[in-house]
Amino acid sequence: MALHRAGKFEEAEAGYRDCKRSGIDVAIPLSALLLQQGRNAEAIIELEPVAAAQPENFSAAVNLSIALRQQGEAERALDHARRACALRPGDASACNARGLAALAMEGNEEALAAFDAGLKSAPGNVPLELHRAKALRNLGRLRDALAAFERIVKVAPGMLEAWRDLGVVQARLGMVGPALASATQARKLAPDDSEVLLEYAVALLRSGRTAEAEQFLERGGGNGGVWLMFGQALLREGNVQGAHKAIERAYALEPGSPHVQHFRAALSGELPEGIESDYIRGLFDDFADRFESTLVNSLGYGVPNRLPVFLAEQGVEAFTDILDLGCGTGLMGVELAGGGRRIDGVDLSERMLAVAREKKVYRDLHAAEVLAFLQATQQQWDLIVAADVFVYIGALKSIFAAAWQRLRPGGHFVFSIERSDGAETQLVAETGRYRHQPQALCAALEEAGFIGIRQEDIVIRKESGHPVAGSLMLAQRPLRLA
Repeated sequence: MALHRAGKFEEAEAGYRDCKRSGIDVAIPLSALLLQQGRNAEAIIELEPVAAAQPENFSAAVNLSIALRQQGEAERALDHARRACALRPGDASACNARGLAALAMEGNEEALAAFDAGLKSAPGNVPLELHRAKALRNLGRLRDALAAFERIVKVAPGMLEAWRDLGVVQARLGMVGPALASATQARKLAPDDSEVLLEYAVALLRSGRTAEAEQFLERGGGNGGVWLMFGQALLREGNVQGAHKAIERAYALEPGSPHVQHFRAALSGELPEGIESDYIRGLFDDFADRFESTLVNSLGYGVPNRLPVFLAEQGVEAFTDILDLGCGTGLMGVELAGGGRRIDGVDLSERMLAVAREKKVYRDLHAAEVLAFLQATQQQWDLIVAADVFVYIGALKSIFAAAWQRLRPGGHFVFSIERSDGAETQLVAETGRYRHQPQALCAALEEAGFIGIRQEDIVIRKESGHPVAGSLMLAQRPLRLA
């Protein structure tokens, strides 16, 4: 044990093995040594017989939980950690083991409760504080997580993991400058770590420092998502050739990535067929935390405010049951709520739906792709709304036909689009969004059976400070079939 404490692991292990051969029980210290060396499978072999024979053995429960979790057996790890907490309620090491196992199982509420319990008995324990902050981040409590990570880097300025996590939270909150500062500090602490260099490159890209980012991308190695981000930055700067190279490199690294496939298609001009569910879900799961502040405050997105006015101007006000397609965080639902209206929402992103649910304006919320939902349900509504949805979907005919079926006779379908400057649908490489041609959509709506089609040209939003041309479109299902 003295050799172990002195860091002489080889000699300590030899001693422990001698003790074991002599019949001395060294399972706990030997397993601790093995865990320190990352030899988790061997630690499990030492600990499982002890845990089975001595269920009251606290150290065996904690160490076995740690070994199992690091070996990828989170469910079994959580069982042993819960037993350790039952043996010694509030013990910091047991609470930490339970919290980490729960985090690995995505049980973030249990994890947070475990870390809080551990901090009651060990206030100021930095590992517990760090893990608690991670749980807050996973729960979407980003402001609380931000404050927690900021406290940690003040008391432990050399803790690399805390700086990295702080940068992630700052980025998710749209705090571009502070995120770069955190990434810079992490790079100082680990100047040769490839993951840290990639994170620094991402922070530079978000800050608009594209040229500086490339050298750290090269040193950071193979990450298709970051090379895609670099390609998008080059596109925004007008460097199409450089963007092609970067996105092809991203494709070589991650050919199965929905994001890479989408932007590669945008550059090639070959529009994807069908709805890119994985791309849309991933995009908005990542964007949920800063969606409203970015879209409304930074980009001047005004469709939710304008659309109800457009409906009223067109004499469409007698609707009670509403379906909000691609409802996102509920911006449109808030504008349409009131007057006894019942609103249902559907969206691919669970994280966007979680934000919408907090607004308490929806009767039901469904996690589904919009076309699949329309085709599966038998419910009908007076009004179907799709605000800023079709900028992420290229082929709309099937959606129009399904929407017609889901409207009551006389019901209305209203939606916004970004307006194409050509005769066909365009997938804009710089943004990854679709632009549609209104006349072509009018023809598609008529083909689906709609009548009374009306259009109003508007500015949808701003992009790099410039207005984005769009349209609101309204169509009606006839009261009677012709």
